[in-house]
Amino acid sequence: MDTAEAKEPTLRKLPAKARFIHGDNLVTRALPETGVATDARLQSPRQKAAGLSTIMVTRNGDQYESRMNPEDVAIFEKAIRDLEAVGRTATTFSTPPTFPTLNRSANGRVSPTVVIGTDDRVQIGNTVASPFWHIGRIGIGCTGTLITPKHVLTAGHCVSNGAGTWYSALNFTTAQNGSYQPWGTATWTRAVTTTAWHNSADSNHDYALIVLSAAPHGGNAGWGVYSGGTHTITGYPGDKPFGTMWTHSGGVWTSGSYRLCYTIDTAGGQSGSGIASDGGVYVRGIHTTGSASQNCGTRLTSSVYSTLQNWIATYPN
Repeated sequence: MDTAEAKEPTLRKLPAKARFIHGDNLVTRALPETGVATDARLQSPRQKAAGLSTIMVTRNGDQYESRMNPEDVAIFEKAIRDLEAVGRTATTFSTPPTFPTLNRSANGRVSPTVVIGTDDRVQIGNTVASPFWHIGRIGIGCTGTLITPKHVLTAGHCVSNGAGTWYSALNFTTAQNGSYQPWGTATWTRAVTTTAWHNSADSNHDYALIVLSAAPHGGNAGWGVYSGGTHTITGYPGDKPFGTMWTHSGGVWTSGSYRLCYTIDTAGGQSGSGIASDGGVYVRGIHTTGSASQNCGTRLTSSVYSTLQNWIATYPN
């Protein structure tokens, strides 16, 4: 993507150390879904700039911020539109899955087990099979998905409370199945989210990356822009036995410029789960909110995809 005309946001270390909320399993439910759809065309350049700006925290509390200049937002958006206009969406804004390269631990056993109305979720018995081996449990009480061997995609509210304070329990256990942890637990080194979420709890930009100290198994899920169809949400609901993985599929529709909504069954603990297409192989959104009538999440747009790729390149470790 040629965004050479736009000035690269400068990474600036903040003088204050981060404030952390300590403890496991603190995020016990999805955020309430308001049902209000936001049209990006009605937002000011400053609001859009906050959604494209970044704040990052290290495990020891150092914070770095990269703010997008409102004047550069139009240049960035034009570069995205130009790629979309020439049919580059499917190729430019998509990353294929890769298989694990490390064998799982032998100190456990996988046994098949067989849920907005009736609970239709189904438990995943074999969590080390595709596509479940890229999904894991985050210590704070959320779900995340490996989108590179060392980067976990999740919700912004799983790393930050939306009022300027971070969570510290961000270690990631890949493919956990009850007490069985086939690839162990990876420690986190950095967490990255949008300034719009971290400072203002803007649910339109409720997404984040957690950077791990080591790759759990060397593989990752596919991910790319939303393109319609049936989707699956798989994660670690808090209303089921601890550490068990559950899944449900259904139709998804867009809500405004930033959101996806659905009647797929979820529960607290599944915040941050991927909204995945192609049988759960390609992540197209992140589950974030719920209500009695619908659940919703952050949509992977071309802009979000580009932002995530920039975070991955900027924070490889």
